Amino acid sequence: MLPESSQGMKSPRQLPIAGRLAALLLLTAPLLSPLAASAQQTPPPQPPAASKPATVEEVNTYMTMSAINLCALSQQKVPFKAALDGSVSMVASVLTEKHGSRLAGAATPLSRDQIINATVAESLLRSDRFCGTRLPADWRKEYDTLLPQIRKALTPAGGKPAGGK
Repeated sequence: MLPESSQGMKSPRQLPIAGRLAALLLLTAPLLSPLAASAQQTPPPQPPAASKPATVEEVNTYMTMSAINLCALSQQKVPFKAALDGSVSMVASVLTEKHGSRLAGAATPLSRDQIINATVAESLLRSDRFCGTRLPADWRKEYDTLLPQIRKALTPAGGKPAGGK
């Protein structure tokens, strides 16, 4: 659990996107490792040496694109796991290839596992907000299993759950 805000630490909802991603990475890795395993089958290409860290705005755009992609694929009856793998791979590839796995303000590059775990969590939280009421039943079952785990992992002790629910 993360320390409460009263102890001088910010809750995940108060952190900038880089901090929120870091919290997601640390807290959701055990929950998401089965999903991330299939998205990690291909080793990522090496990033260009002069790549620039992803800005808050860029990360926000990539995560939104992933969530919108999930919503669209759910309506096209693409199986949940295949859609999630594709959406997560898209973000992981961009962050790795274009930005060298670096986020603005972060001291070190993120590992592929960290990128994938954070993208899974953030994509599911956002797509649930965007199209959660329109998800097919088989997708809803997956969301209903994963979202409480993600929200619990992101909830500071005694705080309000992340993800708006």
